[in-house]
Order: sequence, then C-alpha cells, then structure tokens
Amino acid sequence: MTSDSRGAKRSLNQSTTNGSEVEVGGDWDQENGLKMWGYMPGHVHYNLSQGIDAYDSKVSPSEETADQVEKAMHAVPSRSITDAFINHFLAVVNYRYNSIYGPTFTEKYVQWWSDRANGNCLSSEFTCLLLRILSYSVQYLTPSLRKMVEFELACNSQVLTERFSTAAEQLSKSFPPSNTSIERVQEQFLKGAWLKSESRIVESWHALGNTIRQAQELGIDKETRCEGLSEFDIEIRRRLWVLLFVWDWQMSTWLGRPHLIDQKDVFFIFPNLRLDQTASDPNLLSPFAHISLQAKLARRISVHMSDIQVIRDWSDYQVSAVLDEVHKFIDELPPVFRLTNTNYSLDEAHPYYVFQRHQLHVSIYMSMLDFLKRFLAQNTRAPRTPRDDEFRKMGVELGLKLLVVARGLFDHEYPINAKFHMVVFCIFDTATILCSAIIHDVHCVLPHRKEVMDAVESALGMLHQLTFTTKLGASSYRFLSKLVYASLAFFRHSTTAKRQRVSHADEPASITPPLTIAPQVLEPVVPETDATYAALSTVSMPPPDLSTTDDLSFDLDDFMAQNPGGMGAIWDWENLNLDFSGQGQDWGQQWQ
Repeated sequence: MTSDSRGAKRSLNQSTTNGSEVEVGGDWDQENGLKMWGYMPGHVHYNLSQGIDAYDSKVSPSEETADQVEKAMHAVPSRSITDAFINHFLAVVNYRYNSIYGPTFTEKYVQWWSDRANGNCLSSEFTCLLLRILSYSVQYLTPSLRKMVEFELACNSQVLTERFSTAAEQLSKSFPPSNTSIERVQEQFLKGAWLKSESRIVESWHALGNTIRQAQELGIDKETRCEGLSEFDIEIRRRLWVLLFVWDWQMSTWLGRPHLIDQKDVFFIFPNLRLDQTASDPNLLSPFAHISLQAKLARRISVHMSDIQVIRDWSDYQVSAVLDEVHKFIDELPPVFRLTNTNYSLDEAHPYYVFQRHQLHVSIYMSMLDFLKRFLAQNTRAPRTPRDDEFRKMGVELGLKLLVVARGLFDHEYPINAKFHMVVFCIFDTATILCSAIIHDVHCVLPHRKEVMDAVESALGMLHQLTFTTKLGASSYRFLSKLVYASLAFFRHSTTAKRQRVSHADEPASITPPLTIAPQVLEPVVPETDATYAALSTVSMPPPDLSTTDDLSFDLDDFMAQNPGGMGAIWDWENLNLDFSGQGQDWGQQWQ
C-alpha cells in the first residue's frame, strides 16, 4: 500500500506540475480574482486591492470580436452618408434623451474613420455604438434626407434601420458581460430606444434591464470605482444613471411592470448640468435638464410611495399628498418649462426646448393621472371612500388637460417623428381610461361627460392618423375603436351629434359631412395649444374598419401581447356595459 501510495503521489505531483498548469499572478489575477466570483464594485473585498495598480479593463479584443467587427463594417455606408446620419442624430434626435455627449463622440468618430482608413484596429465598443446611433437616427429622418439616402443606397429607410440594428446586435453578442464600459451602456440604451420606436415595447423593457445591469457592473448606481475619474467622466456616469432611472420608473409606473432598479436601495447624486455651459451664455439651461427634472419628479413621488408600490392600495390621504407634491414640483419648474407663463424666447435659437417641453408636460400629467385612474375605473354609484367623487372629477379634468397636451406633442411630431413611443402612448393611455370612465358611468353622472366623449373621439382621430406611421399606433387605434364603437353610450352620443349637425345645416341640400370632432374648448394648459381645439373641430375621421366580435378578440389578444400593463384595473370585462352583438356595425354605418 505504501509503495502504491507513494507512486500515486509522485504521479499526482508530476501531473500537477508538468501538466496543463494554470498560470496566475500579477495585477490581472488580483483584480479578476474578484470579478470571476462576481463581486460587485463597492463590496468590502474591493478595499483589499487599494494601493495595487488597477487592472486595465480594456483587454485585447478576442478573435471572435475582431471577426464580428469586420463583418459589421460592411453595414456602415460611405463616409458622406454616415456623416449625414450622425449630424442628424447630434443636431436633432439626440436631444430626446441626450444619452450621448456630442463633442466627445465627435472626436471618437473622427478618430474611428482615421483608424479605418489607416488599417488600424478599430474599437469594437465604439463600432457597436456607432451602429446603434445609425439605426436610431434613420428612424427619424427628414423627408429630404430620407429621399436622398434611399436613392443613394437603393433601399428604403426601414430596411436600412433594421440592417444597422442587426449588425449592432451581432457585434454586441460577442462582448462578455464581465467586461463592460460606458459605451456599452450607451449602446444598450439606444437599443431599447430603437425597440420602442419599432413598437416592440416588451423587448425594449428587457433591453432596459440589460442596460441597467451593465451600468451596475461599472458601479454607476453606487458612485463606486470613481477614483481617478475626471469630473467629466463622473458627470456622464450620473447622467446615464438618471436616464435609466427615469425609464425604469416610468415603464414600471405607467405599464405596471416590476421595477428593475431596487426602489428601496436606490442611490442618487444628480448631475450638475454644468457640462453644457458656454462662455457666451452661462445661464442657458442644459439640454439634459428635462430628463433630470423627470427624475426629480419620480424621486419626490417615490418618497410618498414608501413600501406601497401598487397605487390601488393607496389611501385617500396618500393620493392627496402625492398630488400636492407634484403641484409643488410644477411651481418650481424653470421658466422655459413652465406649464403657464412659459418663456418661449429661446425656442427659435434652441428648437429642442419645444419638444422637451412637450415631453416633460406629458410626463407630469401622466404621473398625476396615474394616481387617479382607479377612481375613473369603478362604478360611480358604488364609492369606496368618501372622496371618490372628488378624485373622479379631478381625474376627468386632468385627463382632458392631458389630451390637450398630447395634441400639442402630436402636432409637433407628426408625421416625421411619429414613431416616438410617447406620441402614441399618451393619447392611447389617456383616451382608454376616459373611455373606461364613460363605460362605468351607467347612471350618466360623470363630470364633463360630453367633453370626455368628444375628447375620446378626438383621440381616435389622432390614433387613426398614426396607423400609417407606426404599428403600435395602428393596433392602439383598432383596439380602442372597437371598444368605443361597442359602447351604447358612445353610440348615442354620436347619433345626437349627427342630428345636431343636420339640424344646423345652412343648406338643406348639402351632403352630411363625416363625423367631426368638436370638443368643448378648455382652458389651455400651455400657450402653444391655443389653436388646438380650433384644429380639432376641423379634423375628420374616416370610417373605421369594423367587423365582428371575433376580430375584436383577435385584436385584443394581439394588443395584449404588447403587454401594455395596468389594463386589468381599467377594463373589468364582465361588469362593463358593452355590447358587441352588432352595435358597433350599426354605428359604423353612420361613417359611410
């Protein structure tokens, strides 16, 4: 036994020393010994490596990644066309979220083309980011730019944006999750933005989750691993985290999805927004301010939410408190973003303020309405709390104001930028809850009942126009129109409106026009919407494509596949006063 044992030990020792020995050592091992176990930045173990030279995370690209970069290069068009896309992105599209800091990106972009011309190794991360920017920029081309590009490249813009996205996705898959960077966080965010514009909301939410995890790998969420970073780098990290927080909070609150960022352990240092200051105008508001303001609104609301994440479980006091908090936030808005007495003097020199103002106002009103939806989606004669009627009236008036603001956003974006998801969502979501309020109002006691029905029909008109530009607009229109046309309340309202038009016709022989949308003029929320209701009265909706209840079921299933979230609280199918037995077809004949 002893001789065999000694022989076995010698054999084992020889195999471990002479075999495939794993060589470790140096700074690489000390840093990656933590990474391989998955310790996050900020963990106490990371303090043990202080004083040791930090490992450079920019490792040499693998052969697989290099091959993917080479393949991705074929998707990038000529320099002149690529320049046109990038200039359009930096001058227009980027101002939606400001996820990219233009001056730094431009420097890297010029260097990327220089490296390519000289045959140098190209950054795989920047190449992927470039492709994401190209795919997103093409979604929002101006008609003249689209015409030029489609002529030069002999393909339509939809094919082109999908080509860029596919190339970026293939390259992105070659990156290991353990080695990330700011550029990877940015390209993953732009992937989510692209998916939203393509009406792929669920996929966008999953992309957001991956983006958040990438940011957490860098310690952006906890301000860790910032030693040695410049003030500029820290500012960029803070902006990215604020942007991700806003997206997560809004998708969770508005769509009923789980929070991807732990709300109980969220950490925040807001960006100082001094990065965009210029010597000529040091007091100019940063282009990132509208995102930072949305994050501040979310944080102020979250303080009141505490451990109660489901809004329907809130007490009357909590609802009132959060609405008061939002009103305080509104009073503190900078002049360029105020809801009333707005300063428009900068709009001509800085046109991005116009869109950002619309976006911010819609976000504010949607956040407020979210806390009042449950009062609009219940029987008006079956109050659950003493303040139900008060909150219901507030919800109705807020919904009407929101549709005015939504009209302003629609008018500004349609048709060129109609793919922007909020254009469709704010119209559909608001009209849906108002439609629910009418259907639940079996005793016809809802405040502003006629104005609500007019506003819903106006929203249908906007959604119908969006059917030609976005898939989500088309499915939203079809979904909501089926519900509206199946409601006896809307049928009677439409019939009465038609009779009034006929009785007030100046010429008896004139042909009855299609149903027009003429809601009562409301107090404008912002001055640029003064002409909104005047325009609404001239908008006509063509006859919808109404068919059978089977089609409704198909549309409903197809629409719910988008998982808009929160619909269960709005539509209680068994208890609603809906009739799909043919009422919709009878109403539809009026539009013929």
